[in-house]
Amino acid sequence: KKLLKVTFERQDLLNNRLLKIICASMLIALANNCSYAAETAQSASSAYTIPEIKAQPFQELACARMTSLIIKSHYKEVNFTKDFEQNIVQRYINFTDYNHNTYLDSEVKDIESKSNLFTVAIKTCNLKYPYELYRKVLQRRYDKYSYYLDLLKHPIDITTDETVLIDNSKQPFAKTMDELKTMWRKDVTYSYIKMLSNGKKDEAIRNSLTKRYKNFIKNLEKNQDIDAFSVFENAFTHAIDPHTSYLSPADTTDFDSEMMLQMEGIGAVLSQEDDYVEIVSLSPGSPAELCKKLKPKDKIIGVAQHENGKRGPMVDVVGMHLVDVVPLVRGKKGTKVTLEIMRGEGASSKTFRVDVVRDKINLEESAAKIEIGEIDGKKVGVLTIKSFYNNLSKDIEKELKKLNEQNVKALVIDLRSNGGGSLQEANSSSGLFLYSSPIVQIRDALGNIMSLSDDDGELSYDGSLVVLINRLSASASEIMASVLQDTGRAVIVGDNSFGKGTVQQSRPLSKVYDYFDNALGSVHYTISKFYRINGGSTQNKGVKPDILFPKAIDEDEGGEAAKPNALEWDQIRPAKYSKVADLTDAIKILTQRHIQRLETSEELKDIKFIVDRHAKEKKNNEISLNYEKFNAHKNEINNEILTIVNKTLVAQGKEPIKKYKDIPDDYKAPDGLLNEAKRVALDLQEIQDSKGISTN
Repeated sequence: KKLLKVTFERQDLLNNRLLKIICASMLIALANNCSYAAETAQSASSAYTIPEIKAQPFQELACARMTSLIIKSHYKEVNFTKDFEQNIVQRYINFTDYNHNTYLDSEVKDIESKSNLFTVAIKTCNLKYPYELYRKVLQRRYDKYSYYLDLLKHPIDITTDETVLIDNSKQPFAKTMDELKTMWRKDVTYSYIKMLSNGKKDEAIRNSLTKRYKNFIKNLEKNQDIDAFSVFENAFTHAIDPHTSYLSPADTTDFDSEMMLQMEGIGAVLSQEDDYVEIVSLSPGSPAELCKKLKPKDKIIGVAQHENGKRGPMVDVVGMHLVDVVPLVRGKKGTKVTLEIMRGEGASSKTFRVDVVRDKINLEESAAKIEIGEIDGKKVGVLTIKSFYNNLSKDIEKELKKLNEQNVKALVIDLRSNGGGSLQEANSSSGLFLYSSPIVQIRDALGNIMSLSDDDGELSYDGSLVVLINRLSASASEIMASVLQDTGRAVIVGDNSFGKGTVQQSRPLSKVYDYFDNALGSVHYTISKFYRINGGSTQNKGVKPDILFPKAIDEDEGGEAAKPNALEWDQIRPAKYSKVADLTDAIKILTQRHIQRLETSEELKDIKFIVDRHAKEKKNNEISLNYEKFNAHKNEINNEILTIVNKTLVAQGKEPIKKYKDIPDDYKAPDGLLNEAKRVALDLQEIQDSKGISTN
């Protein structure tokens, strides 16, 4: 139990984003733009010196300890079959060229044909092959950016009828260098058109892009042996499961700091996405969240420091390594930083600036709170839980008294985008709504099963209960939602949850008798899985809501099941438990009423419209490189958004906005999904009161 507590404490808050942090800061040298070929660009190749990349003795030692630990201790049995070898290769290729815009098809096939060399390197820790491969990667990366710079010396055709794919990750690799260079030319044209559509002039765009691509090349020289080692080791670990990763010494330090909540900064988890630094998530209660202007998936394209009350020059950070960007964003408490943000993809993207005052990052500053309001003339409470932090259950218990004092009998628990946290708090917090029940089951690699229960025989709230989840509700959130669903205590609404049902722990690779300090890094690996009390795992499948709401556009659509090599769903024997109520008939009635509101509610119609528009854009997956067509498409999207915003403003008694660019960056649309959850809770209260359904 101690191990599990340490494992879950804080750590599950980071599990969904840890992979991106690791990939970003350890695979920064690659950033989806590497290749195996050694064909050299025509210009400036002599000015670039490929860093000397060779394995260090301590990296070979780290490799040996990694291999031993993973084989002996991972939840999943690791067998070096031919399929597993190919899996490692695919992870390597995915890390180094996610968008398929750098490798040639022949180069991919060559790497695939040598998959056994990866296994040899993992088992013997002779790292010669992966390091040689990495050096060739750096050369092609240089060729690419040199070609970009050459293109900027010539006129850029913005009258073409060509299109560019927004996501090329599932397309075939180029057959020839001419095909590859066509993709590169389109990349430059696309960047040029986006900046042109945002009001920049030709000369300024060329200067900005030239500086950016030169920075790309300059950053290539910063690659070190540890970068090659990290790519290789993570290709191995991610071939096992997406939450098993190698952390370099620097990343181990950062991870430990975040786990201990010792960092000062803005409270945003960052990752490398192609050539951009992207916001993965905002820590609850952090300056980044409290400023109300930043969102996950925002890309940071510039950073400016403030000194003596004045803002310094804006530094273009596109193409910079994450490890170089983080120090610019992070800083001492009380200091200010300005971020230039790009939000959205394709024609709908826009840029703006946000000032953030750095502060101590403390997840517990964002305590669970209940707000009691009225909807349709009836009282309803909303308990917002952003994370399962220490003493959460005590905070919830205090907040629940507000409901009892005001005789509120309908409550919504909002678990949207809650990535998890302490297993103990998931157990005790869920128990506040149940007299006595098992909460979750955990199985280790040996098949041992442990059940955590709430046996205090006390109930802090006995009213009607609805739990609102979304695709980013994960881990401990799924434990709470599932046990309240399995016992019939609550109706679950929203979107299917993330589906993370695995438990990880971190272990340093250094030993007490080593002569070097933290030179080996650490490993973060899966040790067990947890299961619902009905015996089913939340892994991959997550928690399916009783009533499915429209999706939110900014959610990760894939969840755990979309991650390569995610552990499979399975089930064990159910725990011994009793249902407190049978909500089957009530859910049918609630679903019918929800569907009726879906047809008439303007809020829900707007959500559905935006989601459908997003799905259409994603399915189309291409955008015109003709400037007039690009702008027309952009204006069409912007006008649709402006119409929805103005409809909301008028309904609030405010003046409509004339232009899309005038929409405030901190504009917040009505929370239609939460309002609908409130109505479902009130409907549930009515049904339970009229039929005398007990939830005790």
